[in-house]
Amino acid sequence: MWLLVRIEFLCLLICVTVAACGYRAASRNRLDTGPKTVAVVPLENRTPTYEVEQILTSSLVRELVQRSDYEVVNDPNDADWEIGGAVLRVRVSPVAFGQASFGSTFLVTLQASIYVLDRNSREFLYQNNSYVFRDQYVINVDLENFFSELNPALRRISEDFASSVVNSIMEAF
Repeated sequence: MWLLVRIEFLCLLICVTVAACGYRAASRNRLDTGPKTVAVVPLENRTPTYEVEQILTSSLVRELVQRSDYEVVNDPNDADWEIGGAVLRVRVSPVAFGQASFGSTFLVTLQASIYVLDRNSREFLYQNNSYVFRDQYVINVDLENFFSELNPALRRISEDFASSVVNSIMEAF
C-alpha cells in the first residue's frame, strides 16, 4: 500500500513538473502581432540563369499569400515589412544517370541572400546572406526535350525554395 502511494505521488509530481515547464500552445505563428502588410520586392539576379529571379519572386509571393493572413502589396512604401534579396548562385549537378549516360536526377543548389526589413523602424528583422537551398529533382532524360523541361523544373524548384524561405522567416519570429 505504501509503495502504491509513493508511485501515485511520483506520477503526480511528474505531471506537475511537465505542466509547469514553460511550454505553451503556439499560435499559428508569432507574426500574428506583427505586420499587416508585406511587400516582396523582386529578387536581384546575380546568376547567368535567365529569369530565375522572376520565378523565385513570384513563388515567394504565392507562398506568403497561401501561408499567412498578411496582405501582400506591390509597393514597399505601403507595407509594414519588406522581404527581398538576391539570387547568388544556381548550380545543377547530376546524381543519377538514365539512358545513354544522360543525367536524370539532379542536385539543385540555390544560394541566395534574403532579408526582412521593418519599413517603420528601418531595422533588419531577418537577414541571411548565404541562404542555401538544395534538393534532388528528376528532370526529363530525353536529350531532345531537356531544355524545354528546364523551365518547368525551375518552377517546381522555386515552389520548394519559397516554402523553405517562408518557413525560415516564420521560425525566426
